[in-house]
Amino acid sequence: MSNDVTTLVSRLILPEKPMRIKLLGDSITHGVGGTGFQQNGEPITAGFAQNPDGYCFANLFRDHMEKVYGCQVINNACTGTTIEFILQHFDDLVSPDDDLVICTIGTNNRHQYFTSGPKHTRQEHMEGFYKNILRLHEAFRNKGVDVIFNANIPASPANEQDGPDYWRIFHMSDVHDLYRKASAECGFPMIDFYTAFLEYCSVRGLSVDALLADGLHPNDEGHRVMFHLLLRELGLAGTAE
Repeated sequence: MSNDVTTLVSRLILPEKPMRIKLLGDSITHGVGGTGFQQNGEPITAGFAQNPDGYCFANLFRDHMEKVYGCQVINNACTGTTIEFILQHFDDLVSPDDDLVICTIGTNNRHQYFTSGPKHTRQEHMEGFYKNILRLHEAFRNKGVDVIFNANIPASPANEQDGPDYWRIFHMSDVHDLYRKASAECGFPMIDFYTAFLEYCSVRGLSVDALLADGLHPNDEGHRVMFHLLLRELGLAGTAE
C-alpha cells in the first residue's frame, strides 16, 4: 500500500460530506462466480446493468463502506470487458461527482481472438495494454477524478492457456507487472489483489483454484477473501472473519 492510497482513503474518516466511491472492472468485480449473480439493477452502459444482490466482494464492500463510513458505493463493472471498453465508454462509467474510483481491469486483455489476427507477439500485446493504462490514467486526470488502480487476482494454470478461439498472449502476472510499471512512471496509487491473494493461499495452504468457481471467477469464499483483502490493501479496519 502506497502513501498515495493512504492519503486518498484518509478522506473517508470524518469527511465533510459522504464520499462517492465508484468501482470499475470486468466480470470479477461485477460479481460473476458468486451466488445470485444477476444483472437486474440500475443500467450501466451498452446493455449492462448492475448486480445489486449477488454475493460478491463488491457488494460486501458496498455494504461495509455504507454502514461504517456513510459512503455511496456504485459498482459499474461490466462482464467480459477490456480496458478499451472503459476508454470507449468512459463518460458513461465515470462521473465528475465520483470522489474516488477503484479500477480493476485487464483480465480480458490477456488474450487475442483468432479472428483478429495476425497473432501479436507478447511484446506487442503487452505494449498495447500498457499504453492504454496510461491513456486511462490520463482520462481520469482530465476529468478531475481520483483513481486507484488494482492488479486483479491470479487465475488457475488452466485458465492461462490458449482457448478454443483465442491465444492467451500474456498472463495475470503480466497484468500485475504492467500496472506496477505504469504506477512507477505516472505516480498513480495502486493496490495489489494479485500478490495479496497468492499470499493468503500460501499462508493457509490453499490452492488458488480452491477459491475460484471456474479457474477465473471467485467462488463465494473467494469473494469473501477479496473483500477482506481489499479493506487491508486500502488500510481500512476490517471486520472479524
